[in-house]
Amino acid sequence: MDDRYWQQDPDAPFATLLDLVETYCHPEAYDEAYDDFKVAVHLPERDPIFDRFKEQLAEAIRDPSQVPVDALLRAAVYPDGSAEKFLTRLWRDLYPGEPLPTG
Repeated sequence: MDDRYWQQDPDAPFATLLDLVETYCHPEAYDEAYDDFKVAVHLPERDPIFDRFKEQLAEAIRDPSQVPVDALLRAAVYPDGSAEKFLTRLWRDLYPGEPLPTG
């Protein structure tokens, strides 16, 4: 599988998650983009893509094995040590008042 499959097929599994992670969390975009991301997910009139992102993030947290690790690492280049830790940190950064999704 192409390590950026989500760019060719927006309906692919976790495509929205990977696309927004790459857009807002990749080190080359991180500084202001990440702060903008934290605001955008909570705007009252936000783009529905942010709701799809939240659903996919919750699903990925519940079962990280569903998201190809290489794709997630390519999208984020996260320093957390594992996909699980990165996804958990992302949830806590974006949705600090909400419990972490579980099983």
